[in-house]
Amino acid sequence: MHIKQKCVESYERLKNLKLVADEVGIPWQTVYTHLRSMNCCVVGDKKRYGSIKDKLAEKFESRFLRVVNFAIPNNEYKYQAKIDFFVGDTSIDVKVSSLQNAGVQPSGKKYAARWSYCISKQKKTADFFVMYALNKDESVRHVFLIPKEIAITCTTISIPESKKSKWFEYEVHENELYGFFEWFLK
Repeated sequence: MHIKQKCVESYERLKNLKLVADEVGIPWQTVYTHLRSMNCCVVGDKKRYGSIKDKLAEKFESRFLRVVNFAIPNNEYKYQAKIDFFVGDTSIDVKVSSLQNAGVQPSGKKYAARWSYCISKQKKTADFFVMYALNKDESVRHVFLIPKEIAITCTTISIPESKKSKWFEYEVHENELYGFFEWFLK
């Protein structure tokens, strides 16, 4: 079997350049160039090799895909894609945050327990943000669906546990996502 084909077959199974390099006995840089020459998407696998944060993100991206099963996952085609999903021409980014404890800033100012989402990289490209707000045990407490026009003025969205925030206007039941995004297929 040709070395390029061995690289492709190994990468399809392992999704890790270093592991493929070790398996086929060539440097990872050579594996990468062989994969690219064979038009193989080098995307990695957050579920197996990502950080704790990456693994949590992947878990909720998968959950979103189970709910909105017609969405096209962009991470399958591009490593750490800026946008997670497309439904027709509509782009969707899924965010997840565990509840952060209340505390006191160095200045002495107190802050409430909250969920925080960084949207700075996606705010110009995502049409919608689906945000999962988790309890400490990773169960879902809230789901928010926020249009880009509302989120665009922010780089970070912080939602207090107290519900005293405009962001609670955008809370939805997870089962509503299917019907909402189905509209964009028409």
